Amino acid sequence: MTNLARNDPLAFLENCVKHYDRDVRGYLTTMQKQERLQGRLQNKEVIEVAFRDQPHSVSLHWLQGARKADRVVFVASENDGMMLAHPAGAAGKLVKVVRRKVDSDEARESGRYTLDQFGFKNTLLRAISSMQAAQKKGTLRLQFQGEAKVIEAGQRVCYKIKRTYSEPESDGTQELTLYVDRENYIPIGVVVKGKVDPATGNRELLGEYFFRDVRLNPDLSPEQFKPAAFN
Repeated sequence: MTNLARNDPLAFLENCVKHYDRDVRGYLTTMQKQERLQGRLQNKEVIEVAFRDQPHSVSLHWLQGARKADRVVFVASENDGMMLAHPAGAAGKLVKVVRRKVDSDEARESGRYTLDQFGFKNTLLRAISSMQAAQKKGTLRLQFQGEAKVIEAGQRVCYKIKRTYSEPESDGTQELTLYVDRENYIPIGVVVKGKVDPATGNRELLGEYFFRDVRLNPDLSPEQFKPAAFN
């Protein structure tokens, strides 16, 4: 896999999906993220995550930086495809659960990716699909940049793979850096950047996502993905 990452980063990422399909059913982790939404860079958020692949299930519990909600659950096959959320702050004392469409305007104002798009595998598939399209056009610029210890991911050693874009994606992305865990082949660091800020000469941060203390295939109860988990 190291040789493949060095010589053909796209094939390496495609093989990471195969490893995931073979070895991963779910996980627990702590996510640190910071995103630019509606043109404004938001504060950093720290979130406890539980994820299960079958059915696609997500549970998020904010430890830091909660804005509209401090707990959210989503199960693709339940609640008419809606996510359930516990409002943050004073509103949470009055209302226990609100239901929202997973792709509602309110959901999109809370993150660059909706909960039905969440997960390590989906991150890989999004990146691969865009890279394959660029490869067909002859515009793919993808570079293996060696191995690095990622502080935000708990000092895990990762393969660093960087893509620069010949033209911006529809969401403004012009640079993507993936940090793929050397042991488990999952993307535990993702940094997305956009246009160059003329004032600083640096690219504008659109989003960064780091995952630490990843526990693969824990025993996850269905109850972790129900409103009772809000108590």
